[in-house]
Amino acid sequence: MLVLENNLFTEVTVEESATVSGGQVDNLFNLDQYLYTLGAGVTFGNPGLTTAEVQFAFESAFINDNNAVPMIAI
Repeated sequence: MLVLENNLFTEVTVEESATVSGGQVDNLFNLDQYLYTLGAGVTFGNPGLTTAEVQFAFESAFINDNNAVPMIAI
């Protein structure tokens, strides 16, 4: 009979984690900020959003993981 080890909950180092996940992720997408910016544009702006306004909301929703500040200032 073949016995398999279940290593599902083993501890890994930071280097091993980066290797498994495909590398370290520095920029994260903040969905809350994206939806907030779109909602503010719809609520306080003209009816409907232009593609430039949607693009601005998308770009401003990326956050640099090192210092947790938006990459594009509002």
